Amino acid sequence: MSRPRASTLWLRLAAPFLLFVVAGSIGIALWLHTAARRESQTVFATLARTNADFIRNTKLPSNARVADSIGRVLGMDVFFRQTAWEMDAGESGAMNLQKSRELVPPPTGALAEHAEMLGELSASEGIVHAGPEFEAIAVPMENDRSFVLVRRVEPAIGFLLRPETLVVLAVFWLFSVGLAWAVARGLVRPLRLLAERLPHIQSDAERSLPGAERNDEIGQVARAYLETRSQLAEERARRERAERLALLGRMATGLAHEIHNPLSAIRMHAQLIDSAVAGEQAAALRDSLPVLIGETAKIEGLVNQWMFLARPAPPQTAPADLGEIVAGVVRALGPQAEHARVRIVKELPIGLRATVDSRRISQALGNIAMNAIQAMPGGGTLSITGWRGDSVRLVFRDTGAGFSPKALAQHAELFYSEKEGGMGIGLSVTSEILKAHSGALVVGNGPDGGAVVTVQLPLSPEKSETRNPKSETNLKSV
Repeated sequence: MSRPRASTLWLRLAAPFLLFVVAGSIGIALWLHTAARRESQTVFATLARTNADFIRNTKLPSNARVADSIGRVLGMDVFFRQTAWEMDAGESGAMNLQKSRELVPPPTGALAEHAEMLGELSASEGIVHAGPEFEAIAVPMENDRSFVLVRRVEPAIGFLLRPETLVVLAVFWLFSVGLAWAVARGLVRPLRLLAERLPHIQSDAERSLPGAERNDEIGQVARAYLETRSQLAEERARRERAERLALLGRMATGLAHEIHNPLSAIRMHAQLIDSAVAGEQAAALRDSLPVLIGETAKIEGLVNQWMFLARPAPPQTAPADLGEIVAGVVRALGPQAEHARVRIVKELPIGLRATVDSRRISQALGNIAMNAIQAMPGGGTLSITGWRGDSVRLVFRDTGAGFSPKALAQHAELFYSEKEGGMGIGLSVTSEILKAHSGALVVGNGPDGGAVVTVQLPLSPEKSETRNPKSETNLKSV
């Protein structure tokens, strides 16, 4: 499922605001234009009456020259309207006088088509429109004369398209965009941060959340997130404690089963030692002592595995020689290997060192070697090689059946084992030990069969020269 873009909420908040601002600003501009025009019409009507009174009082003639002079001063069109008599022959042939009105000077240009309307304009009508571009007013004078004043008017759309109007609106709109961005950001940013952290609420270690200090609804959401995260952490801790208790119960059951057989063997050989005196009994004693030591080591290893899972602790690291650790593991497993007819071959370079917890690494390597020995019940060879490159590596190869596909996928899973009676904790503990050392456990099968288990450890900070394992090796077979 694709997630919506982060800008969706910003647009949903800002778009209506910006649309309202644009529509409102245009509406206000048109309202101001209308109010200004209404005010100017009052001035226009006063100006027409004042000029009519001035002409009447000064007894100026009503001719084209006076109209043109006044029009240039006012920046408008000025006309004198007066009554004229025209002779018209009727149907009977008699001559009739007809009264008409003429404008001085005659309208020209765009006003020519409105000449009839201007000639019939009544003073009682006030200001009237002469087409979409002009408005006119007529003021009566003496002797049936009228003063007609015409001015050009600007349509509302023309007012909006003025450069100065567009500049003012553009500046206002830009300011509104900035304001909308600031307001929307104040709402969207804390919500976006919360949305980004919400999928990771279980692993979120930050104690604070931007916006939690606010006293509005966003602050309530942020504080609810922090409270929910705290509750989840407590629930996770309780669940882990319950799972650990259940795990320890399963481990205790498995451990008791695993310890039973070694204890029986120890008891039997201890009885033989107790009854041995000399001669053949002394030979039996010599044969039983390695078995006692091996079985005791097995019990100790099981207990160490159980203790590691029950109470894991950070490794206590120090520079150590991995060759010596491997040699110790081989010595400890010597009786089991000899009993299983498994030959162990070591091929390690001299001075192969790493900074490790020797006890834990010895436990991890012992688990790998023990698994290899148990994987070859009919005998075989376990080879242990190592080298130093971008990391320190130890490789365990056996001649057994190798890992099954399921085992390769679940080798580090706790309690997973394909061996009859196996507890399934050896490789899991080994993997956790290596992870605690910033290392890794890699398992696979060799091209010719058999399992291949690789231990990777980070390089020791010590500057030590490692020789070529092919030129100088420390070989030992058991």
